[in-house]
Amino acid sequence: MVTVITNLEKRKTNFLLKLNYTLLIFLIYFVTNNLAFSKERGQILAHAAGCFGCHTANKDLPYSGGYKINTKYGTFISPNITFDEKNGIGKWNLEEFTRALKHGISPKGVPYYPVFPYNWYKELKNNDINDIYNYLRSIPIQSIKQSNHKLKFPYNFRALLWMRSKIEYIFFSNNQFNTNNEIEKQGSYIVKSIVHCGACHSPRTFLSIVKNKNDLSGRPKSHKKINDEAPNISNNKTKGIGSWDENDIVFFLQTGFKPDGDYVEGHMTGIIEDGTSYLSENELKAVSKYLLSQHNK
Repeated sequence: MVTVITNLEKRKTNFLLKLNYTLLIFLIYFVTNNLAFSKERGQILAHAAGCFGCHTANKDLPYSGGYKINTKYGTFISPNITFDEKNGIGKWNLEEFTRALKHGISPKGVPYYPVFPYNWYKELKNNDINDIYNYLRSIPIQSIKQSNHKLKFPYNFRALLWMRSKIEYIFFSNNQFNTNNEIEKQGSYIVKSIVHCGACHSPRTFLSIVKNKNDLSGRPKSHKKINDEAPNISNNKTKGIGSWDENDIVFFLQTGFKPDGDYVEGHMTGIIEDGTSYLSENELKAVSKYLLSQHNK
């Protein structure tokens, strides 16, 4: 039996082939562009969240660790977070990475010291964590093993962290932010979760536990030899930054210049240069709107 293919059937076949080809091209374009956007967004978040700043001692070897954080408990040395399987986080899956960020627990079940700001990261959105994870996977691997922390007794006993975490759970306030203003909500999320301003600008107990992460009234030095004091950035017009306007805050977080023309000093220099300056102007406007709102007293 001879099958006769009509012109109509040929046209249908050609149309379906062209349609499938067009859909395939569109799918490739969509996936490629979304992956590129995800990588770009991951880079921005990795900088704004302090991943670069805290895990980069040598800017020629980004994210390879070695950055020293001097505290009254001793010196913390940041680890390598490139995807090197031996000395970095190359064996971590997304679930383990998320658990580390949100709960401060390593893939081996070991608690991290709270110098790692997991108490703020626990409010990070999963898609933001995913973007950071995929960005870190995309950067050059550095096979560098970093030294262990150099801590004083008894803080060098990591087992004590379990006890501290229970106390922290009682004292650490995680008040919900309620507002109908979407821009203020975005600003609150950036301030509290991504940039985690309260890690430096919130008062702490003698155990270095933050009393209330919504309180950005600053903190004094934890020790006379440690320069870890942070100013009041509440909306108080005399003690805080309430006399600044939104443009002042945006410009400061982009450049480090204050409204009076003075330039920021200390650790905040790096936080701006390697962190907040990566955020978009709209994101910084949301930050400024939140910081000047009635919710930041």
